[in-house]
Amino acid sequence: MDAFKKSLEQAKLLFDSYFLPQISTYFQSFPSSRVSEAAMYSLGAGGKRIRPIIAINSYYANQNFDSVYLKTQDQLNILLISAALECLHTYSLIHDDLPSMDNDDLRRGLPTNHVKFDEVTAILAGDALNSFGFYLLSELNVSSKELKDCFQILHDGVGLPGMITGQMEDLIEEGKSVPSETNLGIDPMKRLYSIHSKKTGALIIASFLLGNRLRPDHADRKNDLKIYGEQIGLLFQITDDILDVEGDSNTIGKTPGKDQNSGKLTFPTLFGLDETKRLRDITKDNALAIANKLDTKTDSFFMGFPTYLAERKN
Repeated sequence: MDAFKKSLEQAKLLFDSYFLPQISTYFQSFPSSRVSEAAMYSLGAGGKRIRPIIAINSYYANQNFDSVYLKTQDQLNILLISAALECLHTYSLIHDDLPSMDNDDLRRGLPTNHVKFDEVTAILAGDALNSFGFYLLSELNVSSKELKDCFQILHDGVGLPGMITGQMEDLIEEGKSVPSETNLGIDPMKRLYSIHSKKTGALIIASFLLGNRLRPDHADRKNDLKIYGEQIGLLFQITDDILDVEGDSNTIGKTPGKDQNSGKLTFPTLFGLDETKRLRDITKDNALAIANKLDTKTDSFFMGFPTYLAERKN
């Protein structure tokens, strides 16, 4: 097994050994809560756990690490960050699938939360995971400066500076909300990049920066990681757009063709499929060029990750 595959698999094993066993304890403390049941339904639906994997590898940065939860403080800190990221990402998916937003019936190969339960419960389950993510971050055993920085990074990823504004811009493109005057007359390509840099990219960047913030050398790596994260976020979204055109529901775990049918502004609708694939490859190469600054080993996590994302099938 090369170093990249090992870093990917070990990070997921480490996260999985901690996440559901620990998180379910909290939600089970509300045994009669339908909201808790709905939250655990979406958390337990699987998924690639990309954001926790990013945070863990950003923290360890190609060092050897255990793939089981050993309850050391350093390990607990990065797992709390990883759990917070996954809770917040899952909240965003629950809300993204709602009838008022993307109106999806399938997520990770299962009925979406509002289909399995109901719309009101899904909204509240998402709200619960949103607040719980920030609660998990408050449990970090770090200095007050580190904790403040972590809250700021996470807010930039999921709050108004990032994902929330990206979602709003996306819904405006679908005609589900009225554009502000500042959005009128903006070039479609700029609008597309603005949407995805915030809606998808911001939380991915935050995942890199949160893991990095716990390192003693975090300041030396911050700028390169941010640029790398921007390219990775863009690459993730371009590949997602391609899969929406070429994928099938059994493989991608959601309804294919939904973006085009709903009138979303996507890379294939704006550029065509062939040009989108070319942009994917350019973005992958851009990420690889920056990866050299983070680790020069050819099979490191940072070197292997862009190709892994570009070639993914779900």
